[in-house]
Amino acid sequence: MSKSIPVVGFLILAVMALLVYGYAAYNAFMLQPVFGVVLALGVIGILFTLFNESKALSTAKAEALFSNKNIVTFLAVVAGAVLSHWMNIDLKLGLVVGSAVVGLVAAVLVPDYAAAAYSGSFVGMAGIKLLPGYPQLVMAGVVAGIVYVLTLAVFGGFGGKLGTIAASGCVITWLCISTEFVHPAVPKWDVGLLLVVTAVVATVATYWLNNTRKQGPVMASAVVGLLGGLLLPALHKDAGAMMAAVAICASFAGMSNTKRMPSWIPMAVVGVSVGLVYMFANPFIGGTGGKLGTMAFGSTMAVRGLMDLVAKFTGGKKA
Repeated sequence: MSKSIPVVGFLILAVMALLVYGYAAYNAFMLQPVFGVVLALGVIGILFTLFNESKALSTAKAEALFSNKNIVTFLAVVAGAVLSHWMNIDLKLGLVVGSAVVGLVAAVLVPDYAAAAYSGSFVGMAGIKLLPGYPQLVMAGVVAGIVYVLTLAVFGGFGGKLGTIAASGCVITWLCISTEFVHPAVPKWDVGLLLVVTAVVATVATYWLNNTRKQGPVMASAVVGLLGGLLLPALHKDAGAMMAAVAICASFAGMSNTKRMPSWIPMAVVGVSVGLVYMFANPFIGGTGGKLGTMAFGSTMAVRGLMDLVAKFTGGKKA
């Protein structure tokens, strides 16, 4: 059983990333083919990263599924989902601020389980059409908690993994209860340019806090997300809410470690990808908690894979 756990987790996250990123590439082709080509290259990068990561599955080690640590981790995911939803919906703080506060508090009070609580907080970002009440929310949190445990041994160091876990919980729950997604429109390019710039800044800032300033991935992302959630809606009335969502989305990519992203330069490229994927995947599974993280996860894998492909065919050293 322990040998199959990483394989199951790997497949769940791989499918989620390809669905979201692949939809963005397809939609971009339909609307603005130049960006469709760019994102199609990203899909190739994701596939190459998945190929490389799959080689480690045979040696991936997973703890016993019901170990004490895994049980506490699972509970942290569910608790993060409930707290984030409470702040997002009941306290009306908004999905970005609610999730960021959970991450910030968890990083300070329970650092060993901060990543699990932060992952759960993304479930709490789900829209009420998809998860209309606490029973549905808890169900999605439980599924996400299970997926979290299944994926502990795979994709380490890739930003956006935590959100992809949350999105898996929401989508699997949707399959069981048949609620509704929303389908927002693709933003126009005048807004899209703001989103791409926001994504690049937030990605690099989070990466800097995480790796250079040694604040850790959860604290770095939560700080950038909280600042974005508080400041951007006030600074830009028309696109501020969307810019705040992109800021926390990009912050998830900035949670990557230096093994996956060796410097801020490829991290900035990831930010461009995040902004474009956010634009063109906007109508897809709208209202899914963790969708933002899935965009970040796919973008990080895309750039990592393209870097590895270039190194492979040019004979260069792998970064």
